Amino acid sequence: MRKSIIKVFSIVFAAFVFSLVSAIPASASGFDAAYYAAKYPDVHEAFGDDVIELYNHYLNFGMDEGRFKNAEEEAVGVPATTIDTYVDVDIENQTMTYFVNGEAVLSSPCVTGNESNGNSTPRGRFVLRAKVPGKYLVGPTWNVWVDRWMRFTTYCGLHDASWRGKKFGGQIYKKNGSHGCVNLPKDVAFTLYDMIDIGTAVIVH
Repeated sequence: MRKSIIKVFSIVFAAFVFSLVSAIPASASGFDAAYYAAKYPDVHEAFGDDVIELYNHYLNFGMDEGRFKNAEEEAVGVPATTIDTYVDVDIENQTMTYFVNGEAVLSSPCVTGNESNGNSTPRGRFVLRAKVPGKYLVGPTWNVWVDRWMRFTTYCGLHDASWRGKKFGGQIYKKNGSHGCVNLPKDVAFTLYDMIDIGTAVIVH
């Protein structure tokens, strides 16, 4: 009896783990974490079943290496070279645009990291790692409240910045930019927060 209970528990637990591995958000452009982990043992050995890390690997290495993101793509035989659902942060033009299936659905001026003191927003391909509906951002010289926090690196995220009033975009970032985050108007931050999921790609360039 005990062995039967343990066996049932093991099956249920395995199914639960598999469901977590498979649960990459739809916003991740069709990426199948369970497929990717099984298809590429080297990646699985390094990152295990962590959905976010698997997708992050695909964004930063898998696409460039010609790896497939799901079984359907492998069947066609042509790996993707781009993604079509992501947050685009354009540092030069100081804009944030959210694309869904290749279509821009939300766009706004923003303020990125202060270039003059070495706090530029990091460039690259990232994955949205956390969403918090209200948080104090604390640092050596700051302690500010934001209503919507969307983190894509260890320390950087997209968030509202009410202290800027309506001043976003232009050349503000060069002398009066953030400490590395992407500052957004409050209404835009709220809208973006409601639209994106953890696991959404964030491309900063």
